Amino acid sequence: MLYTQRRSLWAMVVVLGLLVGCSQSMAVTPTPLMPTLTAVPSATVVPTVAAGVSVNDVSLAGKNLAQLSSTLATIQLPQRELTVLAGVITQTLTFTVSLDQQATADAALQATTNTKVVPVVRFDNAEIQPQLESLNQVVMATSGVTLTQSADPFDVRFVSDVAQSIDTKVAEARITSALASNAISVTVPLVPASTPVLPSHEQLTTAVTKMADAWPGIVGVYVYDLDTDEVVTTLNEKSVFSGASVMKVPILLHAYSKIKEFNNAQVSWMRRMIINSDNLAANKMLATSVDGDGTEAAYLGAQDMNKMFQALGLEHTYQNMPYEGRDFLIGVLKYNIVKGPKIEGPPPNTDADPMLRTTPAEMAKVFTEIYRCSQGKGVLLKMYPDTLNADRCAEMLALMHENADNSRMISGLPADAYVSHKSGWIEDMQADVGIVTTPNKQHFLMAIYVYRDIAENGGYLLDSVAGPAIGGFAQLIYSAFVPQTK
Repeated sequence: MLYTQRRSLWAMVVVLGLLVGCSQSMAVTPTPLMPTLTAVPSATVVPTVAAGVSVNDVSLAGKNLAQLSSTLATIQLPQRELTVLAGVITQTLTFTVSLDQQATADAALQATTNTKVVPVVRFDNAEIQPQLESLNQVVMATSGVTLTQSADPFDVRFVSDVAQSIDTKVAEARITSALASNAISVTVPLVPASTPVLPSHEQLTTAVTKMADAWPGIVGVYVYDLDTDEVVTTLNEKSVFSGASVMKVPILLHAYSKIKEFNNAQVSWMRRMIINSDNLAANKMLATSVDGDGTEAAYLGAQDMNKMFQALGLEHTYQNMPYEGRDFLIGVLKYNIVKGPKIEGPPPNTDADPMLRTTPAEMAKVFTEIYRCSQGKGVLLKMYPDTLNADRCAEMLALMHENADNSRMISGLPADAYVSHKSGWIEDMQADVGIVTTPNKQHFLMAIYVYRDIAENGGYLLDSVAGPAIGGFAQLIYSAFVPQTK
């Protein structure tokens, strides 16, 4: 029995052994893990310029973008010239050029071998307009101003064609396009100008000088643009002439500076003095300005007026004796009247009245200051704040507009010109000074003086001789501001 048990145990061991062996032979062998692979990126290709590529003879071959930027920054471009054709005028305009580095670099990188790259440039558009405006002034100035003259040397005036000007809007676009395309020239269109062509100051000066050559004596001219505050033309403007009755305007100003309100008698004297050039009425205004009456008071008024001239900075303008006062003041009262020197001021010199003198420029200043005062500005308002204001100065101009003398300055002006003026005349000299307002509201002053030696020219200077000459200068000067159109 014991044997049987041992045999059974042995059998079980054998069976178990077989089972173990079988299970071992059926086990799945595990698949080994593959190693993880990390992808290595390909090297980035940096674009470079092809061989033989250049810009403005500067080699760019093999350079990358960063190197291109550095190289292009060193390139200096010359100013660009563009010929502009405007009608019969040809003018070369100059523009500042700067390199568009990014655009030029892009063009270089895309260029094929041995290419000369055209640099991409920028222009300052702000340079176009002022140069175009300057060219336009030349076009307008040369598009039709002429000087017409008859057989009479004092019948001369400026005449203007219908002017042309540049169509600036179209012209600016064409210039911009021409610069961008590297064109060397461009034509710009012209259109009728909105305003007439005016002669230059130099043209007027030349014409005035030529006209003065036809006068057998000395001519003094002073023209001042009251709108722009500039001298337009002058001729012997500092020469000393007799003051004559033009001095009645300073007498008027002096009275206004002294008297706050005029009575009826004073108003009557002023009107006779300015409208009819009455000498005795002028003396009454000199006298009443210093609260007096008679010739002696008029003398004192003249001395006081001289102080006004000095305050205005007038060196050669003075009245040392009232009109027609010689016989009484010197002959009766034995006054020692101060006389001016025989020769006074710069040449050419006239045989000026030793008691009553001025120059075209200085008398023009008196008129100009009255005009400025009428506009609420100027030195007179500061000198006489208690008596002068814009309205009172405008009253003076309105009274001068009523001047009855039409044979001198007025004879050369059109009927629609508004003129505030005062003329004067003696044996050897005549003058007219006035402020002119044109129909298109331009304002200017003209002072015209003509002197002729009596001994050399057969006696007294007649109105029929001096009047047309002064009118001729007035016509010429007026036409420089308002030229006739063909």
